[in-house]
Amino acid sequence: MASNLKSVCRYFSTSSRLLKKPNIQKPRVPWTERRILNAVSTPILPPDERPLPIRCCDEMNAKIAARETELSQAYKAFRKKQIVKMFTENKMVAICHIVPMIPRDAFSVRAKIMAAQINLCFANKKFVREYLEESKYRNLEPYIASDTVYVVSPDNKVAQLLAVLRKTPELQLLGGLVEDTIMSKEMMINFSKMPPIEVLQGELLTILTSSIATTSHLLSTQQEQLSYNLSQLTQRGVEASVETNNDEHKDIEVKET
Repeated sequence: MASNLKSVCRYFSTSSRLLKKPNIQKPRVPWTERRILNAVSTPILPPDERPLPIRCCDEMNAKIAARETELSQAYKAFRKKQIVKMFTENKMVAICHIVPMIPRDAFSVRAKIMAAQINLCFANKKFVREYLEESKYRNLEPYIASDTVYVVSPDNKVAQLLAVLRKTPELQLLGGLVEDTIMSKEMMINFSKMPPIEVLQGELLTILTSSIATTSHLLSTQQEQLSYNLSQLTQRGVEASVETNNDEHKDIEVKET
């Protein structure tokens, strides 16, 4: 009992010290003319027969609309412009789920990602969904269902990203966008195992040059065989004509003798 009384006394002493003297006076009754004016000017509205959830929702929307100012609209436009820039100027946009962590762990995660020359971006989930609904990346919406962050890079660094995420359990890869192609987590892992584009271009060039060399070799072989056959045919024709001439000369000599 004494402890309760002590706490109550402390409360009133604090209130009197901070708020000075409390106003406990009863409000005065207005004069007759004022009361008549208030009674006449008070509007008599019909009762609102809408359901309670709809009324509460409308009141909340009215409060939100009243809080929106020109500065807040400019801030939203700026954030939306940053989201558009993030998706259009980067070849790799990885969407990761971030777990709750203390500021020290968040700083270490950002340092690991920055060490791999990759950027870590944060964006409002509502603004990202609004952008995706009007863009060609609409199929990325299922990945924006929880607390997400975006690991972006102007170059294709999927292998470096996966190497960093293996050492960073605070970030879980969900999917992403790589060179205007929507990929899931498994697709990004398979894509990282592929050789670089320069190696693939070299292999394609080797295949094309080998096929061209084979075709040219076959064509040249056929041409050489044809020319060889024609030369043999002409040689046999010449030999046959020489033999006939020799036979004619022999017949003439025999007749003369």
